[in-house]
Amino acid sequence: MRRLTPGKTRGAAALAATIAALSLLAASAAPATATSSATTASERAEIARVERYWTPARMRSARPLELSLDAAGESHLQLGPTQPVSGASASWAEVQTPDELPYAVNGRVFLRQAGERAFCSGTAINSPSRQLVLTAGHCVATGPRRNGPNVMSDYMEFVPAYTGGLAPFGAFVAKRGKIFALKPWKKQSNPDFDMGAFLTSPNAEGVNVADAVGGGATIVTNLPRQQQFQTFGYPGETREMQGCRSGYIGDDALTYPFPGPPTQAIGCRWAPGASGGGWLIGDGSEINGITTYLHYDNRSRTYGPYFSRETIGKLVRGL
Repeated sequence: MRRLTPGKTRGAAALAATIAALSLLAASAAPATATSSATTASERAEIARVERYWTPARMRSARPLELSLDAAGESHLQLGPTQPVSGASASWAEVQTPDELPYAVNGRVFLRQAGERAFCSGTAINSPSRQLVLTAGHCVATGPRRNGPNVMSDYMEFVPAYTGGLAPFGAFVAKRGKIFALKPWKKQSNPDFDMGAFLTSPNAEGVNVADAVGGGATIVTNLPRQQQFQTFGYPGETREMQGCRSGYIGDDALTYPFPGPPTQAIGCRWAPGASGGGWLIGDGSEINGITTYLHYDNRSRTYGPYFSRETIGKLVRGL
């Protein structure tokens, strides 16, 4: 188990021991195919470079990314507040067993974007490579900016079940050149396509992310919008996984004029940092949405893109 930041976790040493035991159990129980082939020298160098960068101090200084739409439907991407988010204005609650399924597939994504340290949320995906992490498009790419074109994020690292500075399944560094976002997001900041993905290197034990967390969530597409969602994320300065349940409560009419399927809303008042957090359905083994943005004038609900074969299906095809 890798310690990411100093300080105590929830509970005491017993919790740390339990998490360590679960991590070892997951690694020992994984099938032979769960362990990846040996990494190349360049991949090992990239992993070391990113892990050296994300010191405990830098992790603490990272700020949550926030995307908002104004009344005209224009997207505004910025770093969120550094102060803790008040639970009184939120609708989420701490997940008590983040290292157990179905929660373990969720985690925090650390990244650097346009030179700024930031974080989002993400989900380990059940894919052929066993290395795929899903997050918001604006967490991997800025989209067009006032002072220049799109900029891709770098120094990306996914920590599933991140809890109080601990990494019960290890950390998974994004592979160089394997960070993806859809063109309508990168070129036009179209919120209908605000989806991002990246492939990761194995953890220190040589296990791929999907196998380390117990299989990963399966992406499902073209379902009826009327779903009941279990949503997850790491809002504000929260260092523990948070969850919120909500059904579909309607489309975002501001996105009707945009090319692509309109985005959809849930009744969770997620805060900055929850961007990219998964919307799981059924028993939690399937993912059918992600948190992406709020409205400037109404933060009582959260929006995310509709999962179709033409959107998320195109993004993750072959990964």
